[in-house]
Amino acid sequence: MVSNIVLEKPTTYGEPVVNQDGLWKRVVGELFEDFLLFFAEDLYEAIDFSEAPDFLQQELFKEILDEKKGTNYADQIVKVRLKDGEEKWILVHIEVEGSSNGDFPKRMFRYFYRIFDKYDHEIVAFAVLTGPTVNKNML
Repeated sequence: MVSNIVLEKPTTYGEPVVNQDGLWKRVVGELFEDFLLFFAEDLYEAIDFSEAPDFLQQELFKEILDEKKGTNYADQIVKVRLKDGEEKWILVHIEVEGSSNGDFPKRMFRYFYRIFDKYDHEIVAFAVLTGPTVNKNML
């Protein structure tokens, strides 16, 4: 298993409330190829990007992700076609606060398993943890 940790220096954006969920969803959506190239080069190399990735609608997974705290906007489930013709589903789960009460690994496993169990697709899962510090309980 490969893990990458990217830390951002704390900044002040000048806005009292920043819609981080929406911003992360947009970043992953608009820079999906670059996201995969950075975090999973082997997977990136296997994907046929001549077919556009299919970002599956959140409503399809509402019952699966019903235990997620807050909004589901930052989560992305993307269907891609590999160069060998195989279909692959990629779950990108973003934990915006970057802190947790210790149940993050359990929740991540539940999302992964529920999607696999309901749709019988192999899933590649990414967790992007944002925040000014690293919480060892979430790794």
